[in-house]
Amino acid sequence: MHSGVFRDALESIRDHVEGTLAVSLIALDGIAIESITSDSVPLDVMGAEFGGFIKSVRLSNTDLHTGDVLQFSLFTEKYITLLSAVTPEYFLLLVMQPDGNYGRARHELAKAKFALRDELV
Repeated sequence: MHSGVFRDALESIRDHVEGTLAVSLIALDGIAIESITSDSVPLDVMGAEFGGFIKSVRLSNTDLHTGDVLQFSLFTEKYITLLSAVTPEYFLLLVMQPDGNYGRARHELAKAKFALRDELV
């Protein structure tokens, strides 16, 4: 794996999405492969929680038959958080200010998915 490619993809997201506070490439276990963050964002905790969430959705999916999680959004008073699948085992985690550009964020995450997928398979 080439960490330079990962960092470039994360920097591109940060530079193109207004309101970005943190962006990370995480494995399903929530451990970050590469991250860009400010000290105010608890990115390690968020990654672990979202990894656990995806695992629980996968377990319940056997009954629901909804398919794999492709993208998940959480809006809170403090953050807009998006989790976007790159592969079934790797995800991009983007944390933005509440007034961040949600549409642009989804677009940039989709672009990054294609840039990163071949590096992770």
